[in-house]
Amino acid sequence: MFVSVGFVQSKDDRTRIERTHKVSDGSEIYDNTNNYQPTFRSTNFPPVYGALTYEFANTGVFTVYDLQSNGVPNEIWQDPLTPSNVHATFMYSPEAGFAARNCAYMFSNDGGATWTFLGDVPNTGRSGFPSISGYTSGGAVIANHNNTNGTTTRTKTYFDAGAGFGVFTESDPGDAAGAQSIWPRVVGIGSDKQVVATSINGQVLSYTNSSTNGTWTGFAEFPGDQAETYSLSVAPNGTIGHAFIGSDNNGPNDVFYRFSTDNGVSWSTPQTIWDWNEATDSLGCLRGVSLVMGNNNEPYVAFNISLLTATGFFPETPSSIRLWSPAVNGGTPVIMADQSTVPFFPNRGSVTDAFLPLCRPSIGRSSTGGGLYCAYVATTGEYGSDTSAYYAVWFSHSGNNGATWSTPERVTPATPLRDWRFVSVSQVNNTSAGSSLVQMLVQSDSLAGTHVNGAPIGNGEAIGIRTNVPLVGITNIS
Repeated sequence: MFVSVGFVQSKDDRTRIERTHKVSDGSEIYDNTNNYQPTFRSTNFPPVYGALTYEFANTGVFTVYDLQSNGVPNEIWQDPLTPSNVHATFMYSPEAGFAARNCAYMFSNDGGATWTFLGDVPNTGRSGFPSISGYTSGGAVIANHNNTNGTTTRTKTYFDAGAGFGVFTESDPGDAAGAQSIWPRVVGIGSDKQVVATSINGQVLSYTNSSTNGTWTGFAEFPGDQAETYSLSVAPNGTIGHAFIGSDNNGPNDVFYRFSTDNGVSWSTPQTIWDWNEATDSLGCLRGVSLVMGNNNEPYVAFNISLLTATGFFPETPSSIRLWSPAVNGGTPVIMADQSTVPFFPNRGSVTDAFLPLCRPSIGRSSTGGGLYCAYVATTGEYGSDTSAYYAVWFSHSGNNGATWSTPERVTPATPLRDWRFVSVSQVNNTSAGSSLVQMLVQSDSLAGTHVNGAPIGNGEAIGIRTNVPLVGITNIS
């Protein structure tokens, strides 16, 4: 059992274990001087039984490029109109050094029980950092940044001709403010509309853009941080919600929410939902924010909170998962998980990827009713040869629009020892016969840490996870 020294130190003392972090745009191509040749093979995981039962499905998509996201990934979409169809995307490189890197498109027509790799999107060039949504036609909508058609690397979107067809049409919104916007998040609206949020590496502003039938309205600035620190969601009434972390010049480490009622063309004034104040408790949000619009058309924002300064973070001190909604606790964020409900172990070793001991929540909703589902990752107390931490996936759920939440439960198995990071929850999860089948996608790696940031090279695979959650009968912790 590890004990965090930083948790009881004075603020001045805590600066001794402060760490800096960085973001990755995926441009890394390393020399494979040792001629390392990865050997990929699937590991079959039996169901994990607890208060819920968690089932695992191999996708057969493997990677040594193991930094799926700089924030919370958005890589799985269950079609609300045809719930047996589940779509996923996953960034991968099968070779040491990452000379080739692509975004896989996977499809399941049996509710996530099995998966089929249908190809790369796009099928040429070098791509990365994908996001997935869909149209009412059942076709997937995927965004990533890539260099197809001779362009510089920038955001482009793709929509499929139909459910699982794998025949994608590209839409290129061009440059933003004379530079290349990357790291997209996308939502599909109806049968022909899209909204994306993106950012430019090294700039202090981020951007949204919207399209109808491939005609883009143009990039518009918002005062958000870069590199996937933003999340989009569509409400049943068509409202587009947008949560984001503030930029270095406007509310750093704060969390904001705004909305659009015209498909992303214009937006409300951002509302501060978490305020970081270095002069008081110094608790703020680092890289982990996720949003879903509930069936009541209210926003639900999940985010991680930890001790932060203007220049760094403290990966060896406790963190927590919070939830904000105007419909919950009078609009004051509540604690979904912390060291009192999830065992605390420091994050050590390769930490420039900005993982906290408890972090990166991904939230979704039921297709009907008040179900909300949130998955996140936490350190396990197991460490690799370079002292990097192994992570596990944990899960919380609510059946009453977030008023109360279940006790957090570990999802992934303790053996075999794997590093489970970058979990995504489908925005909408099918509800029938009094329960919701929640769909998740996660990266399961043979070694701890992110090799992109210096940890030893391992073999990762995209793994589907699903669990049936009753809409009643949960044990509440709040």
